[in-house]
Amino acid sequence: MKLSRYLHDSLDALGIGACEYDADMRALGWNGTFLQFFPEDDGLIYVGEPYGDNLLRFYQGRLSPEELPDIARHVAEGVARHENQTQPFEFIHNGRKLRASSLRAPDGGRVRLWQRLDVESHAERAPELVLPIIDALPFIPDGASILDAQDRVIAANDAFRRLYDLPRGTPVVGRTLDEIIAWCWRDASPVGAWRAAISNGLRYDGVPFEIELPGQRWLRLIARHSTGGLSFFTHADITVAKRQQMELLEAQEALRRANAALAELAETDGLTGLANRRRFVARLAEAAALSQPVALMMIDVDHFKTINDRFGHLVGDACLKAIAEVVANEVAPTSALVARIGGEEFGILLGGMRIEAAHDMATAIRRALTLVPWQMHHADLAGVTVSIGLCVGEGPLDGTSLHARADDALYAAKRNGRDRIETSSQPPAPLRVAG
Repeated sequence: MKLSRYLHDSLDALGIGACEYDADMRALGWNGTFLQFFPEDDGLIYVGEPYGDNLLRFYQGRLSPEELPDIARHVAEGVARHENQTQPFEFIHNGRKLRASSLRAPDGGRVRLWQRLDVESHAERAPELVLPIIDALPFIPDGASILDAQDRVIAANDAFRRLYDLPRGTPVVGRTLDEIIAWCWRDASPVGAWRAAISNGLRYDGVPFEIELPGQRWLRLIARHSTGGLSFFTHADITVAKRQQMELLEAQEALRRANAALAELAETDGLTGLANRRRFVARLAEAAALSQPVALMMIDVDHFKTINDRFGHLVGDACLKAIAEVVANEVAPTSALVARIGGEEFGILLGGMRIEAAHDMATAIRRALTLVPWQMHHADLAGVTVSIGLCVGEGPLDGTSLHARADDALYAAKRNGRDRIETSSQPPAPLRVAG
């Protein structure tokens, strides 16, 4: 998406500011009217600037010193408005009342448009006409309030009092919304950062914002402003909808966790808790394809059939668990994957490791196995040994070839007497790229 210079000039002629953003919310282009409306961007905005950086500059010039600590929240809410805006909203900037619109492009980008509102309503031209509006407040079903230029309430209806649990006789006129909500939270710790939400809501017309109250209650506020300094707020109870939304999000999160657990279970060996063959094969292909050293260690328990036949499968399973624990303890988990390939065979995938370090690790595994109290599993079980085959190469490699070479080294260790380490003398094949 990129508007032509002709369209930019046409929008300038109509007095409409425009700025384009791509799908990653980075600036693509803007016109002269945009810089008239936002002179703080002149000479600073650039192609590729993140929208968040633009908003940061915008708020640095608008927020009071007391509000600046919440600038990150203002920016985050502004980015959310940019991503989700479907209806125009209005605000005052540099003495101009602007209506902001946003058009989504097919490629995911957006064009933001700003139009100056020169035509004021009767209430805006003549603030004294606010009196009939005050008279109409009791007939508004939702909570309603009117704020003056200092953001203090000058009128509110009974529905407003009920929404904020304000007892009859509690002073409302002359107080800010911030003070009223602080009063609501007087006996509890506030959960929501309502001050930043109100500060933002006071600036933008027609943009709903939410306030949390004690007892897990939520209100949605919408503001309308006049150039005469008056603000008209509606307050609606959205507790039921908000709780339903939270329950839905919780259900979705529970489903996500359950699916993640199932996926983990599908790739985990039930006996040892190590990765299973499925995960091993997938990770092997990924690691071998990287441009880095990669080592593969294949381990097979010596005479495991004899152990099963003589002492039973329960003892055999206990031996496999003990070996799995030893191997896992000797291998750094950040750079390796330990898996039970099947039966009495284990595989260790070591990304970024060269032959010397891999051989030292294999030696440490064999040494650690000699320290296992095997007789705790059966009085006649003197010890358990393993044969280890090693293959190391420089990626990108063919994962299947790496596996085959490590297996060849393992079988060599078996042939040469077991309880030993053998290294493949034949390098694995390089990865073939299709095309």
